[in-house]
Amino acid sequence: MLSDMKDSATYVRAFNLSKQLANLGHDLTLMVVSPAQTFVKASYIKQGVRIVETPNFMHNGLGHFTRRLFLDPGMGILDILSRLLEMRKDGYDIVQLFDHSLNVFLPWYIFKGHLKSKFVSDWCDIFNYEGGLRYAYCFRLDAIYRVVGFPFRTLSRYLEFNLRRKVDGVTVISDGLREFAIRQGVAQNNIFVVEGGADVDAIKPIPKEDARRRLGLPLDSSIVGFLGTFQGDLDIVIQSFTRVKREVPDALLLVIGKPSSWIRSAVADAGITSSFIQAGRCSDEMLPHFLACVDVLTLPLKENLASRTRWPNRIGEYMACGRPVVVSDIGDTARVVRNHDIGLVAGTDIDSFADTIVRLLKDSPLADKMGCKARELACTRYSWALQAAKLEGIYFHLLASPLSNCNDT
Repeated sequence: MLSDMKDSATYVRAFNLSKQLANLGHDLTLMVVSPAQTFVKASYIKQGVRIVETPNFMHNGLGHFTRRLFLDPGMGILDILSRLLEMRKDGYDIVQLFDHSLNVFLPWYIFKGHLKSKFVSDWCDIFNYEGGLRYAYCFRLDAIYRVVGFPFRTLSRYLEFNLRRKVDGVTVISDGLREFAIRQGVAQNNIFVVEGGADVDAIKPIPKEDARRRLGLPLDSSIVGFLGTFQGDLDIVIQSFTRVKREVPDALLLVIGKPSSWIRSAVADAGITSSFIQAGRCSDEMLPHFLACVDVLTLPLKENLASRTRWPNRIGEYMACGRPVVVSDIGDTARVVRNHDIGLVAGTDIDSFADTIVRLLKDSPLADKMGCKARELACTRYSWALQAAKLEGIYFHLLASPLSNCNDT
């Protein structure tokens, strides 16, 4: 398994699938960029998975600036060298490529004609199209990026699309992304849908009152929650919450994730500072308590191609904790919420999103019923163990096929 930065959303997907594959009896190595090691790699076993943390030289410091400015696609020299040396061992039946950054692309490109391994690329987010992460990360440096970033944009787009056309198989996170991949020239019979999962062992339902006492939150207020590493759609919730407050005056908005100045500014501009709780990043131990303390969880999405093809990690965490969700009517997550009755689907406008939140806040029996269904769905259909079993089947299918795309130029 080749991934990019440790503790990124992609790493969460890669590690959870690796952990469950290890539970099925497979030997797994997951390579990620270390958050701490600058010049040397580190290797250790975590929950049955061999983790190799490669040096972060050229990823932090000045490298971090260039990464944000140019969307530096994994250009750390020591990182890439460590991965190439690891790949030379030629002991892998499957090499799963998470992301399309250079430190993932180069090991495939160099060894694709020399190893017996099958190469599988995982596509979990559109990066270089409308609404993609490239634009989200660079909005503050947009003017500079447009002037000097052309070579990097060209490279990033080439890596994102060319890689998926050449590997033995492509796993995608949603039906929407599958259709997009087909339009980009990826062979239809090489595409397999492996949705995001729910960590039902780490996140379990906790009584709401117990969670609030643990966190020191009021027992009698209505709490609306948002969880997100990538918070580009949070403004929908903030703007909606001003309307929610008019209908439910005691309501509080809880945001779990990395704090930022733009969130504080948006909250102040909306006039809801006194009703806003910024939990920041929380530990794995405390996350179930923060999720359990809310009445309604939110999954806002903006109308663009990236949103229509996404499967945000947070939907799995929402389902696992047993709380109902309000989701924008966009993409596969809206279909799941609607079809399985685990929450309510709102329109794509602010008023509709607010009204849908209010409806659940004012109907506790309905909210509780939907929360129970969400937990059941997480355990029976969307656990990481079930997603890993699906991925295992894909691997066996590819290994049984004598054909390989990786020798194509």
